[in-house]
Amino acid sequence: MQALGSTPFEHALALAWFDDRMTTTEFRQLDALQTSLNLSDSERASIEADYEKRLAEGTAPRGNDANSLAQWIDAVRALSNVHEDVSSVLARRLGGTALRTGLTRDGWKAANDWLEQLGLTQPFAEGCWLVGGPVPALSAVPLALAPVADSLGLLG
Repeated sequence: MQALGSTPFEHALALAWFDDRMTTTEFRQLDALQTSLNLSDSERASIEADYEKRLAEGTAPRGNDANSLAQWIDAVRALSNVHEDVSSVLARRLGGTALRTGLTRDGWKAANDWLEQLGLTQPFAEGCWLVGGPVPALSAVPLALAPVADSLGLLG
């Protein structure tokens, strides 16, 4: 899954606007995601204003189908709701896997920006820089981490 934004919430906006319109259901789904990501109203407003500007310019990315937003939000909420140790281990393994395959400066920045909303920047960094020793490679990528894994060149 290709990242359609630089953050999980921006990615969700692109999925919501797949058909050039926003519905009440999609708006409520974005509310649920905002809560799950612990975004303040001002943070959300800033992300939405930037995206809306790009919509008006015709440069905003968009998703492909109606089910993608619900699936995406479910995946992010599942990652957010698992025990912190589980999500941290996944982020560490993502970092370690990225280092093994060759981590670029741009890849590091994109992943760090993306994982900040998920609260996983520290374990990702620990995996990248082998803090505590090497970790096993990430063998399966959860949907909530797929866009960042793709931006790191980890998905074929």
